[in-house]
Amino acid sequence: MKVAGLHPNGVTVVAVLASCARSKLVELAGLLAEANEFIKKMPLEPDGSVLGALLGACKVHGAIELGNEMARRLLHMQPRHSGQYVLLWGIYAGAERWDHATALRKTMIDAGIKKIPAYSSNDSM
Repeated sequence: MKVAGLHPNGVTVVAVLASCARSKLVELAGLLAEANEFIKKMPLEPDGSVLGALLGACKVHGAIELGNEMARRLLHMQPRHSGQYVLLWGIYAGAERWDHATALRKTMIDAGIKKIPAYSSNDSM
């Protein structure tokens, strides 16, 4: 897009990140860090959908540290939204970090945050 002189908006960024994550192109090109840098340099402040797309890519590719960073930012923006908890739990479970997964689940329970059925993962919470 940059080479073609196009200027993506937030919707475009989300669509590209989600498409790359779902088709595993991020893994093939090794561009999770680059996607994060792109988001940091965007001319607009990334919203929950942009950060959520990168968090989803982190889950698909097991990027624990970047996933933690994205989840931390999302939880600051939307502390009662269950989707980021579910994705982060999936990252921890995929890495067999059961202590982190259990602590995150306890945090959800203590805060009264319930998993919405539409926000599911391959892993069962």
